[in-house]
Amino acid sequence: MANEQERSEELFDALSRSKKQKKRKLLMTVISIIVIAALILIGVVIRLRNRVDDKFASTAADVLEFQVTTDTIHSLVSGTGTLAYVDLEQLTIPAGVEIDEVVVERNDAVNTGDLLATVNMSTVMTALSDLQLQLDELDDQIASAKGEEVSSYISASISGRVKRIFVEENMDISACMAQHGALAVLSLDGYMAVDVQTDILSRGDSVSVIRADGSKITGKVDSAANGKATVLVTDNGPAYGEVVTLLAEDGTEIAQGELYIHSPLAVTGYAGTVSMIYVKENSQVYASSTLFSLKNTSFTANYDTLLRQRGELEEELLELLTIYRNGAILSPMDGIISSVEFGGVVTEDAAAMLYAALPTATVEAEDNGLLTIYPDISMSITIGIDEADILNLQIGQEAKVTVSSVSDETFYGSVTKINKDADISTGVTQYSAEILIDKAKGMLPGMTADVDITIEGVENAKIIPVDALHQTSAIHYVYTGYDVENQEYIGMQEVTIGMQNKDYVEILSGLEIGDSVFYTEKKDSFWGFGFGGMGG
Repeated sequence: MANEQERSEELFDALSRSKKQKKRKLLMTVISIIVIAALILIGVVIRLRNRVDDKFASTAADVLEFQVTTDTIHSLVSGTGTLAYVDLEQLTIPAGVEIDEVVVERNDAVNTGDLLATVNMSTVMTALSDLQLQLDELDDQIASAKGEEVSSYISASISGRVKRIFVEENMDISACMAQHGALAVLSLDGYMAVDVQTDILSRGDSVSVIRADGSKITGKVDSAANGKATVLVTDNGPAYGEVVTLLAEDGTEIAQGELYIHSPLAVTGYAGTVSMIYVKENSQVYASSTLFSLKNTSFTANYDTLLRQRGELEEELLELLTIYRNGAILSPMDGIISSVEFGGVVTEDAAAMLYAALPTATVEAEDNGLLTIYPDISMSITIGIDEADILNLQIGQEAKVTVSSVSDETFYGSVTKINKDADISTGVTQYSAEILIDKAKGMLPGMTADVDITIEGVENAKIIPVDALHQTSAIHYVYTGYDVENQEYIGMQEVTIGMQNKDYVEILSGLEIGDSVFYTEKKDSFWGFGFGGMGG
């Protein structure tokens, strides 16, 4: 019994010693981790402090001085896009013509007159014969329609009173329609109307209406609801746009408003010049009453349509005659074959090429498409534009373009298109603009291009380097001196800034021309963060 008790005590002591040893090991591990973490943190802080000291406690050799001067400063919009083909011309196969062989491939360079495809000449002859038959039939229809001219008179289609006349003698009908939307306006129901804001009138009430000349007429409330009433007066006399005053029974003023035509009818036309006007404003007219007589009237729309169709057939005929004379299809220009679409199907290679060439547009091969030629003169770049800049962007603004894969040279172009349809697919509102540049040697579709667009500028602006500007959450400031002995900036001066770009900033107040500012060129520190633009 005593032996068992001794063994139990020994076992208990062994377990206790084991637990104490584990606790000591765990404590040593935690202490080691803390010490290592502290050493790492101290190293980071020292390194960070050294970097900041490099920024703000620069030696005199690192400090630059700049005297405030005047110059033109420009604000830029920058973006990145890819080069794309422009002015692609798709050649088509005339209807009925069969192609024997296309002798060029994608990326081939061609000159004007080079052979592109051979054709079956018998099908060309058949197509010429069919086209001539269509022209003959169209000529017969044109001859029949030649006598169909636009009427030399414009008449009222319904009885009414003339309240507005926009057209004048010797005025072109189409110009008047484009400007006013009508030649004249009739009142059909005999009433002018005025809308007023009032709660004291009800439908059917009679009110006194004082005209602009002081005369009094009677009006009747046509409708009244939600604090608004419409009052009708006769259209015989009162003019469109005339301001009238409504009076209550006791003579107090209710409201004022402008008269308008209650039931208007626009008198329209589309061709000719007015030679005479037979009516005046406020004239009563009846159905079929002549309002205006015209001169220089043209043929009817049917005749014009037939002539347009004939013009299109003439172009097809010339195209067929050119193929017949050459015995093949020849290149109409110098350029590069960007795709071959023979048979109406774009090959995978051609589709990839077209996508790279025109990433913002869709090119679909027509059923009679043959191939597409790029004139090899210009290229375009489409870039995203922030909503803060889109309203400052204008067609024709100069753009500087760099294509690093080609050279370090700066290419100059201009803004040719501005797309103001917002793209919010990324969660950020973006617009786009297209820039056109002359194609340089080595440029290929899909290459990355960096673009800077000058959107506005200020002449004779007071400027300093943007590196010399610091800011807090409330102000912008500069340093006007540097203490060499203590190696620190002095003379903190608050400034108000205007336009700014990546190099310079405009000073509106706080500095004068000739004043000096001291600064160090900003550099990126480790982890990619820069401290040069921060106050401190």
